[in-house]
Amino acid sequence: METTPTQDEWNARTLALLEDAYLTAPDSRGGSGFTGDAARWQHARRVIVSAIDRDGSFFDVGCANGLLLESVVAWAAEDGHRLEPHGLELSAPLAELARKRLHCSADHLHVGDVTAWRPARRYDFVRTELEVALEHERRDLVQRCLAELLAPGGRLILCSYGSSSEPAAPLVAPLRQWGFDVAGSAEVSEGGTVITRVAWLDQPGIS
Repeated sequence: METTPTQDEWNARTLALLEDAYLTAPDSRGGSGFTGDAARWQHARRVIVSAIDRDGSFFDVGCANGLLLESVVAWAAEDGHRLEPHGLELSAPLAELARKRLHCSADHLHVGDVTAWRPARRYDFVRTELEVALEHERRDLVQRCLAELLAPGGRLILCSYGSSSEPAAPLVAPLRQWGFDVAGSAEVSEGGTVITRVAWLDQPGIS
């Protein structure tokens, strides 16, 4: 019988895969876990900006080499919103690449595991994927992001990625099953298959 890994074991496996694939990728998109040209990248990832409705700080959990963070900041600017980039990455070498890409200091781009990392501040927007945590701990991941990473009135953005042959996993249904109020969602398809799903949850402001 296969035993369920601990979070540390899950992180170690993830780290090995990330550094093996991302650090040796032939281009910046490959270094962010994506296959395809710049046009396909924009088609597949710009949908994330559907959740951006104002200026603010944007914290990317699992920021890899910083390409997504850089892209979201640029796309949001095209839509009239100014974002201040921040991120967290499990791999120190990838975090260093992100710092160079974004010309950011360690104060903006951190190294750590989101399930245990303690932030020094809160953020207006936080983006993550459920897959950064073990399956049975993903509800706790969402709750922790809402409680400890988001500023009052902030927005948690969950993403699910697929490919032209394997659709992105659902987000809205499991989030609602866990008792969360989904404020909005968006998706984008390629060849009739949903390749990116986005759903967001809003943190109440201070009354």
